[in-house]
Amino acid sequence: MQMRLSTPMKTNPIRSRRPLRLLFALAVPALVLTLKAFGQDPALNFKVSTYHVQGKLETLPLGINNQGEVVGGYTDAAGVGHGFVRTWAGLENIDFPGSNGTTDVIGINSFGQICGAYVDAGGNQRGWRRVRGHLEPFDYSDGTAAIPRCINDRGVLAGVRADPAGYLHGFIFRDDRFIEIDYPGATDTDVWNINNNGEIVGTYYLADGSSHGFLHRHGRFETIDVPGAGLTLVTRNNDEGSIIGDYEDGAGITHGFVLKDGHFTTLDGFGPFTRLRGINSWGVIVGWYDPSPGASEQGLIAIPIGSHL
Repeated sequence: MQMRLSTPMKTNPIRSRRPLRLLFALAVPALVLTLKAFGQDPALNFKVSTYHVQGKLETLPLGINNQGEVVGGYTDAAGVGHGFVRTWAGLENIDFPGSNGTTDVIGINSFGQICGAYVDAGGNQRGWRRVRGHLEPFDYSDGTAAIPRCINDRGVLAGVRADPAGYLHGFIFRDDRFIEIDYPGATDTDVWNINNNGEIVGTYYLADGSSHGFLHRHGRFETIDVPGAGLTLVTRNNDEGSIIGDYEDGAGITHGFVLKDGHFTTLDGFGPFTRLRGINSWGVIVGWYDPSPGASEQGLIAIPIGSHL
């Protein structure tokens, strides 16, 4: 299985993929779940369904906009990774010119602008964005690689880069200028998203190897840790204040979570390992799960029932 650009750079700078359609032809019957809630809030209800690109080995949705358009990556029968954009018009394949066969679309905004990552011929991961219909390289100001994971409706990009020593730094790119985002005291900072309110989320790592989510707003950092979790990874936030990500329990199993109004709710797919990678302002969530250890990853979509995230 190839490395994908959708997983955290600290453990695997590359990815994990899969599309979807909201829009969508769901591949597996939906399951209505009342999910475990931490704290005193009522559990959220979702209709969770598996989704895959027909005829592909793996499908990993990585983002969803307010129009229900989904981006991500899939692996074809030959084991080659392609990015995709799923719109009402159908499926668009995205392959960055000169890639070694691994491209991911990681971010999409409400205007259909996209960004992502690819692996070049030398095996290095690089960033890209689509400008006026053309895929263009996206590099840091010193020419080193930068991976944009998000583009909001104001055209601001957010993502992560590695310095020459291998440490990670988050960034936002606005008005043709990079602004570095580093959590105070962290060895590595991995930015995943900036919403239309300018609120930034991601994950930071400490020297002891622990990982913690964060929210940056009003000029301040706030730590996000799922209660009782060994590791917490935060990936996306929407304009309505919902935050999603993953956490690892005491048995080493990875679960998805939704954080709203200070309360955490677990959201899992149909297997022991779940990763959540996209949420729109309607509260629709996309990601993927492993049906069993070593099995091909399957995409998922979770639609809230009777509640606003």
